[in-house]
Formats: sequence, C-alpha cells, structure tokens
Amino acid sequence: MLPARHRMSSSRDFAAAVKGGRRVGRRSIVVHVVNRGQPAMADEIASPAAASERMPGLVVSGSGVDPVIPAPRVGLIVSKSVGNAVTRHAVARRLRAAASSVVGGLDDGSLVVIRALRAAADDDSDELAAQLRSGLTKLGAL
Repeated sequence: MLPARHRMSSSRDFAAAVKGGRRVGRRSIVVHVVNRGQPAMADEIASPAAASERMPGLVVSGSGVDPVIPAPRVGLIVSKSVGNAVTRHAVARRLRAAASSVVGGLDDGSLVVIRALRAAADDDSDELAAQLRSGLTKLGAL
C-alpha cells in the first residue's frame, strides 16, 4: 500500500505526467515520469490554502508557504481494456505493491504515472515490479 503522501490524486498532476513528461513502454506497462523538484516559494502562490491544494505535501504555516519540495507521487491508470473490474483491481493492487517498493528511490517532486496494458492482467507481481524498475531506470528516475 502506498502511503497517502505518495499517492497522486489530482487530475492536474496526472495530466502533467502523461502529457508533459517522458515515457517508456514495456510489455505490460507504460511509465510516465515528470520531475517537479522545484520548491514553491511563498511569493509565487497567492494564499497558503491555495498552495496546499495545488501542491499536496507543502508545509503550510500561518506565515505562508515554506520552500519544501513535495514527496514523489505515483498514480495508476488501469482501463477497461485490461479486463473486468476484478481483474483491473487485482492489477492495480500488484502495481501499487511494485510502486511502493521503488518510491523511496525516486527524486523528490517526481510524478510517476503507471499505465497498465492488456498484458498486465497475465503478469505476476514480480514481473510487473521488474518492468517498473526497468522503465524507471531507463528514464533516469531511479
């Protein structure tokens, strides 16, 4: 299970990683990575509330936003082409387990999206983890 600070939930973050990042394909997954390792400064953001909403992981104090780089975050895309709901959830669980094993080696501020392909339904956890490590290494994220 991925800790909450490492989970990607914002559609803005998904779009940034998928459309603006680099990607590499493997047999069962496609890995998208973008590094947002730039700290957010208080003068760039209008209010502390907006800052915490825009970049989860920032430390927001009463005086403003401290220049903190957020933790790396991982998101999953498992579409209906992978299989029925039971199959999709099984694949998502295996991908989350694989992601939790590598998230410690990612750069702070990195956004990683793992898109499952149809072949992911037939792969076990070890194979998916190996493909994820291979993809992240190729992209220079590990």
